Amino acid sequence: MPKRQWFWWAIVSLMIGCGPDPILLRPALDTPAQHLANGNTLLEQEKWRDAVREFGRASELDPFYTEAYVGLAIALGRQGDFHTAAQVMDQARQTAMRPEQRDMVAKGEAQLHQMIIDQGFFK
Repeated sequence: MPKRQWFWWAIVSLMIGCGPDPILLRPALDTPAQHLANGNTLLEQEKWRDAVREFGRASELDPFYTEAYVGLAIALGRQGDFHTAAQVMDQARQTAMRPEQRDMVAKGEAQLHQMIIDQGFFK
C-alpha cells in the first residue's frame, strides 16, 4: 500500500474508532412504546413538560396510538392547558378501536374533568 493511502486509511480508522457510539442500537429506543413508557414515568415524576414531549413523539411515530394521545392529554391538563388537552383527548377517542382503548379514553376524560374541577372552574 502506498504511503499516502496508508496515511488516509489510518486517519479514517482513527476517526471511526474514536467517534461516538454507533447509532445501530438507538433506533430501538425511538419507538412509540418506548416513548409511551418514558412519558408515563415522567408523569409519575410530575415532569409535565418532558412527558408532553415523550407522548408527542409517540403519537408522531404512530398517529393511531391511542395510549399516547391519552397520556399527552393528561400531561397537558397537568400543565393547565385544558383546551389543548380536550382536543388531544378527542384524537384519542377517534383512534380508540378496541374496548380497552375506549376504557382508557373514558378514564383519561374523567381524570381531565377532575383536574378542571380541582382548578376551580366548576364552582
